[in-house]
Amino acid sequence: MTALLFLGALALIAAASELFTNAVEWAGHLLHLGSGATGSLLAALGTALPETMVVVVALVGGSSDSGQIATGAVLGSSFLLLTLGGAITGVAVLTRPGARHLQAEPAQIRRDLGVFLSAFGCAVAATLLARPERVVIGVLLLLLYAGYARATLRERKADRGAPEPLHFIRWRAGPPPWSVVAAQLLIGAILLAVGSGLFVDAIHTAATSLGLSALLVAIIAVPFATELPECLNSVLWIRSGDDGLAIGNVAGASAFQACILGFIGISFTTWQLGSAGLLSAACAFATGLYLLGLLRRGRAHGGWLVVAALPWLGYLVAELALSGRPG
Repeated sequence: MTALLFLGALALIAAASELFTNAVEWAGHLLHLGSGATGSLLAALGTALPETMVVVVALVGGSSDSGQIATGAVLGSSFLLLTLGGAITGVAVLTRPGARHLQAEPAQIRRDLGVFLSAFGCAVAATLLARPERVVIGVLLLLLYAGYARATLRERKADRGAPEPLHFIRWRAGPPPWSVVAAQLLIGAILLAVGSGLFVDAIHTAATSLGLSALLVAIIAVPFATELPECLNSVLWIRSGDDGLAIGNVAGASAFQACILGFIGISFTTWQLGSAGLLSAACAFATGLYLLGLLRRGRAHGGWLVVAALPWLGYLVAELALSGRPG
């Protein structure tokens, strides 16, 4: 039964990702946004919905381990997205016909990852503060994201040509109406959230049956499901030659997670990270620095992007070996 739930959720996420990426391309085209802004804001906001909902639902649920699940989801989302998301993007670059290098707007990459590193570092440092001071840091994170979004939207680029026809009305010639683009975008986002929720349930059932702690499940297992939309979207965009959209989706979503999820975590949980949380935070921060250095000029070989997966794989092995035992 769990295997069928896995497969059904994966199929739903794949279909929803195709709808979502197609609608995002048209939204960016109609707004005359560059690929970086489209991926970093429009795509990132939509595909960050599943992990945001996991954190909110965990807190609203009020179970005994809800705080641990929420904290782990906040930390694990950025960690997994930057590591596996970056690596999957690299694999997509290596396996596509033609160029084996990713090309993107360097200014946008530096902005995305710079905001992530600043916000994530502040959020982790907030563990040393009392709750009132943490709330102040949380508000500053929201303001940081607002400034980041404003700066990103102001960078309008020349039209790159129309995307492939909108799936909802593929038979219609010319640009689609905004109402249809919005409808496909909304339905795609809803299906992504539903599919990710089903995947989370399947992973949670399988992981907890092995006796893993709530925090470890939240750091490792839950983000594996909630970050699938970003990863699949990036693969689709790499295959269509939209490198800026692909890496902007990963880097922009990490900025959203550090600011928005960081605000929720430090403001509404006890924000006690423990050794597992601190180790994952250190690995995520180091990966962000690595990607910033690698992509500072907007160009990188796909093989070097694949290297980003090593911190997550090492963390997974270490935690399962040392901390994944019952009790």
